[in-house]
Amino acid sequence: MICAAGASRRMAPDDKLMLPLQGRPLLRHMAKRVLEISVPTLVALPPEPHPRWQALKDLPLRKISYPESAEGLSGTLRAAVADLPPTVTHLCVVLADLPELAPVDFAQLFEHRRQYADCLIWRSLSPNGKPAHPTLFHRDTFPAFAQISGDVGAQPVIAKFKSALHEFTSSRRAGSYDIDTPQDYKTYLKSQV
Repeated sequence: MICAAGASRRMAPDDKLMLPLQGRPLLRHMAKRVLEISVPTLVALPPEPHPRWQALKDLPLRKISYPESAEGLSGTLRAAVADLPPTVTHLCVVLADLPELAPVDFAQLFEHRRQYADCLIWRSLSPNGKPAHPTLFHRDTFPAFAQISGDVGAQPVIAKFKSALHEFTSSRRAGSYDIDTPQDYKTYLKSQV
């Protein structure tokens, strides 16, 4: 699941997910990276009409808007988990503003899931030890999402299942390097020259 329903307030008046990156909006760049891992993918978006829908219009993604997204990331996650088909066994959550995230980051996460199959949550950490993306949740955690609210994301779920959490340090900063402000965007573009 790509979380792309946020208001991008810190980037105002621009929408950070529509800023150009390698000739396409950041959101499309991220979605195409996720599609490379060939798993069914859901993208949570603001209500239509919104330019983010247009940026993804021809991609094979399930695009949906949840009224609960207005309260923040927790609302989006709560609604999305409640909407999952009963056959879904795992949910991989990733934010849409991570320009360096690549298939290798997902492959590393999925390999840890295989190696530590008795856990319920798998989360990568940045090279300096901070929580990063993507994060993978087992279906046994799904009922806990019904209790979250606000803009704290899945932190209450992770705290509830702390004893079944597997964290590993990535050699890449991709899962923690996000674009939130105009300065972040300028710095990222300069780093690509």
